Amino acid sequence: TEEINDAEIMSYFTLPAEYAFVARALSQMDGVGKNLDTDFDFISAAAPWIVEIKGGEKYLTDEFQKFIGKVLRYQNDVFRK
Repeated sequence: TEEINDAEIMSYFTLPAEYAFVARALSQMDGVGKNLDTDFDFISAAAPWIVEIKGGEKYLTDEFQKFIGKVLRYQNDVFRK
């Protein structure tokens, strides 16, 4: 098998520096939040701003799908025991 190194992959992938910095900051805030509180959900905490950017209907649809997914996973865990 042929190994592909990171530098080779990165030569094809470019991202504006501003996006990379924002992504890094968001991931660090999420990490800090999870270290302080294991139930911390960065998306839920940022919801008021996401609704403005994403639109209310799309946000509610996505949150509902996440909620149903959690309920189904919980239900599966309960009935496995």
